[in-house]
Amino acid sequence: MPPKKKASRQKKPATENISQVAINTSPVPLKVENRGDGVVVVEAGVKKIEQMAALDIAKLNSLNLPLPPPAIKPGERGLGLGSELTRPQHGNALLEELSKMRQEKFLTDLELACKTKSFDVHKLVISSISQYFREILAKDPGMKRLELPSLSPLGLANVITFAYLGRVHMSLYTIGCTASAATTLQIPQLLKMCVDFLLAELNVQTCVYIWNIAAAYGLLPVCDAARRFILDNFVQFAETPLFTQLTLEQVSAFLQDDSLLLPSEVTAFQLAMKWLDFDASRQPHSAELLSHVRFETIPASELVSQIQPLPRMMMDPQCHRLLVDAMNYHLLPFQQNTLQSRRTQVRGAQQTLLTIGGRPSLTERALSREVLWRDPREGGATWRHLTQLPAKSFNQCVAVMDGFLYVLGGEDQNDARNQAKHAVSTLSRYDPRFNTWLHLASMRQRRTHFSLAASGGRLYAIGGRNVEGLLATTESYLPSSNTWQMRAPMEMPRCCHSSSTLPSGNILVTGGYINCAYSRSVACYQVESDTWVDLAPMETPRGWHCSATLGGKVYVVGGSQLGPGGERVDVVSVEVFSPESGTWSRAAPLPLGVSTAGLAPLTDKLYLLGGWNEAEKRYKAAVQKYDPATDSWSMAEDLPEPTVGVSCCTLTIPPRHSTRRQQQRRAPTNEEQQKNRSRDSSMAPSQSVTA
Repeated sequence: MPPKKKASRQKKPATENISQVAINTSPVPLKVENRGDGVVVVEAGVKKIEQMAALDIAKLNSLNLPLPPPAIKPGERGLGLGSELTRPQHGNALLEELSKMRQEKFLTDLELACKTKSFDVHKLVISSISQYFREILAKDPGMKRLELPSLSPLGLANVITFAYLGRVHMSLYTIGCTASAATTLQIPQLLKMCVDFLLAELNVQTCVYIWNIAAAYGLLPVCDAARRFILDNFVQFAETPLFTQLTLEQVSAFLQDDSLLLPSEVTAFQLAMKWLDFDASRQPHSAELLSHVRFETIPASELVSQIQPLPRMMMDPQCHRLLVDAMNYHLLPFQQNTLQSRRTQVRGAQQTLLTIGGRPSLTERALSREVLWRDPREGGATWRHLTQLPAKSFNQCVAVMDGFLYVLGGEDQNDARNQAKHAVSTLSRYDPRFNTWLHLASMRQRRTHFSLAASGGRLYAIGGRNVEGLLATTESYLPSSNTWQMRAPMEMPRCCHSSSTLPSGNILVTGGYINCAYSRSVACYQVESDTWVDLAPMETPRGWHCSATLGGKVYVVGGSQLGPGGERVDVVSVEVFSPESGTWSRAAPLPLGVSTAGLAPLTDKLYLLGGWNEAEKRYKAAVQKYDPATDSWSMAEDLPEPTVGVSCCTLTIPPRHSTRRQQQRRAPTNEEQQKNRSRDSSMAPSQSVTA
């Protein structure tokens, strides 16, 4: 039988060869050749590489038919475009492998030596996190050993661990050496970790220790945070043994700080006495330390009941002098303006906007006694009750001088015909520290629709009108004598104008109602010479407007004028007076035109509150805010209700905390305000004192 023919083996397609080569992962012998010139050649899988080289590449390319450009939607993969793949653990795995290599001393090329220990590291790794190492190695790339005698072994070890693993163990016992190493070797990332750790560890037990560490290594953010923490938690801190260990300089610095947060100034006195009584050797420093207690901000009744009974305050002549000075401050209210100092200022006081009086829209015939303050603490600002005026007030003028709020003139009853027959001459002073009112000497003339400015320790009431007509007179109030004096009158009577105090102390009077017409005229009262001079007029006549000084310039805002048909129209243009050049310019116009509104600066902004809008014939609750930096207006939080004839100012008031002796009250609702208005308006607050 003839032998069987072997079936001819058919050649497999070239693509199968490619796949076989591609997926073959079996180990193959390596061929290493060292040429001797520093070049090493490694060859592997020679046979398989030759097989790939034998492929008919031209034939394979001919199979790639031309295709139209793919239309790829977002998130889809297209033919031939490919995609980038990422191994999330690659970074951590690389760091772990580098750390193993360092421990095995594999390819390490630098030895770091400190006091008692040395470490082998890779130059590439250690210089990647340290500007110090980078500069050293840039000068000498072949360096083999670097001495770092100023660093502790633990600090250097933490730096190396951070470089290789990106993490480090910290505690209050080791943070010092770690921060020192990070500072010396210029490693900002590690230094930030030290700062974050110290901030997280702040409490009444550790605050002083952390402050000392931060001061030693120049960690200024931590120093500031530790200081603020102690100031904000001083009562709790004073209960720890650390408080009595403070030096005289340290406890004095705390008591002098305006930001020290305490329930009352009596607490400051009690804590100072606690520190003094801890060690008998501290007694000679009693008067020096107690001079930082602000006795003048303690009510007179508490000075008598809680401060005076202590033997030291009566037996030590210098301490007794502090008590006498505080009592005299309370007994001489008209002298307080000239006695203002750091010791008369409440700690932690905040500057805020106030609205005073006015005629709310709820009942047009009812005037308001409300004084509200703008509380910005709750994200969006909230208007809260601060106090009540001694009497209802409308179209009054206000001024702030020496930390006191002065409310002057205006009308105490609604006048439907607007004839100024209810104009008053009363002057009241509000003390925000004690939440009290003081009735002062009345003006010589009743005034409404006038202006008021403070300059050189005096108040100046200018123009206005009463039942007898328009006024050109000017009178000034001197607090120390509680008297009014007539000053040089204006050339022409005017009302419905506005005044602002210039940086020089002179008073700028703008616009108003003169000779039965709204005016563009501008006059300046020279305080020193008691004379009036005319300045360049405004571009637009206006009355019932506001003005305020901000950044050395005077901004004239809002008001109204007569239209072509003799009707009143809103003035939305804003004009700016520059005292240096004596010229006027324009600022961004108002979004909403208003008259008889309130205007006051706060920090670097202007706030325009409430008022009457002629276009809509409506009262407004809008609060419009102007930013000179961008020359733009924006809308802030509205008043509780639309109000006209309202006054506005900026006043520094005590902090409103739940631990304070005088609790804050919320702004009353509309229903509560109606009830308040139904009461007898002639009744003054129980805390008022008549001069």
